[in-house]
Amino acid sequence: MGMFEPVVLALSLALAVASSLVCRGASATAGSLAAALPLMALVAVVNPLVSPVGGTTLLSVGPFEVRLEAVAWGLAMGAMVAAAMLWAQVCAAVLPADDLRDLLGGALPTLGLALSMVVRLVPELLSRARASKDAQDACTCSGDGGAASALSRAVGRTGAMVGWALGESVERASSMASRGWGVGRRTHWRARRWTAGDRHALVAVAAVSAAGVGCALWLGSLWTYSPSMGAPGPWPAYLPVALLFALPCLAAAADALAARGEA
Repeated sequence: MGMFEPVVLALSLALAVASSLVCRGASATAGSLAAALPLMALVAVVNPLVSPVGGTTLLSVGPFEVRLEAVAWGLAMGAMVAAAMLWAQVCAAVLPADDLRDLLGGALPTLGLALSMVVRLVPELLSRARASKDAQDACTCSGDGGAASALSRAVGRTGAMVGWALGESVERASSMASRGWGVGRRTHWRARRWTAGDRHALVAVAAVSAAGVGCALWLGSLWTYSPSMGAPGPWPAYLPVALLFALPCLAAAADALAARGEA
């Protein structure tokens, strides 16, 4: 529940956008936001209609009551989905799938494989969704531009993406089976070796992560959406959370300074 605390959620989304700008560039970030923001808006609009929780009524539309707490809860869920999509793409840019398998392949091979597949397939899925949308928009016979036509095309794209994901999963499972995955303990070749600096960096990241996650969970326990919204926690508790979310930006800045020093 810590991720649903509004300030924590705002920090996550804002620093996910900043990290994406630093690690992926403005064009890729704009494309990701173009895919994520409509989904965020859809969740924010639908949630107050299907889950009218809270005690502050904003307006009544027939049998439906739109309440402030339900709108805030919908915005929080939509923002969390958008932030999760951006963070997955940032992780794919910062830590490619091969490096992730190299990091976890010896100790946790199944987890390393699963995470590498997630950070690779999520950006591919979003890219194919954008390509499908562009192809439909370019085809004048795909609809007249009305709301019903747009909904139909969106449903069609969703079905195509689900079919593509299932097909990819079958192909990857067959590829893994042909390579003997799961038949016994696998040997592991590491392209890079650990150094003392890597160990120190790992300890620092683990400490920041523990502090950030702990503060986020504590702040989330103080916040409620129903029957009324709570108040933000003490501001010093947000500093470890902000530091955790800013790690990709700080790492990119450190790499830039190191490259400038070598030059």
